[in-house]
Amino acid sequence: MSFRLSVQQGNMFYRPLVLLLLAGGALFHLASLASMSSEASSPKLEVRLKSASIPASFDAPTVSVAIQVAVHNHAASPVTLLSWGSPLDPRANLLGVFEIRDAATGEAVALDTVKFARKLPPPAEDFVEIPPGEAAEVEVTLPRVPLVEGRPYAIQAKGWWQAVWEQPLGDVPAGDREKLAGALRGSFESSAVEIRSRG
Repeated sequence: MSFRLSVQQGNMFYRPLVLLLLAGGALFHLASLASMSSEASSPKLEVRLKSASIPASFDAPTVSVAIQVAVHNHAASPVTLLSWGSPLDPRANLLGVFEIRDAATGEAVALDTVKFARKLPPPAEDFVEIPPGEAAEVEVTLPRVPLVEGRPYAIQAKGWWQAVWEQPLGDVPAGDREKLAGALRGSFESSAVEIRSRG
């Protein structure tokens, strides 16, 4: 016995298959665009720890750690960033931006951290502009770090850019600064550097 599909039956059979293939292709295309958008929207900033140091000798159970930090702008234009939660934050030494580990065991060192309640809009002094190809540099001092004299330690910066605009500060609309609108966002992570003794 032979079996035949009429034109109408054939259309009914293939139409769902075609729609399924088109839907699958559309989802793949949207996923690709989302991935590309995510990569394209990451701020072109790099955090580098230039050096970290402690006193040559200390008897106290804790010691202060001085860190030289630079935030480099790799964008082709000036960038304006909100310093909150970044190494450029005036309170970066207490916000958990920095992580110290024993270089021999990998064990994390417990650091004092504080949570601050911040409200919008940010004050003007919390915005930093960095020219293209240049860097903003600061020195951050971590207080009361429980280190053992003679042990090897390494320090690293990690966090999240709250708001970055690839334009000069004067060109960012006041409304965008107040509501952090139209900004790029993304994570940052520096390379780990050895903490060296001063003296």
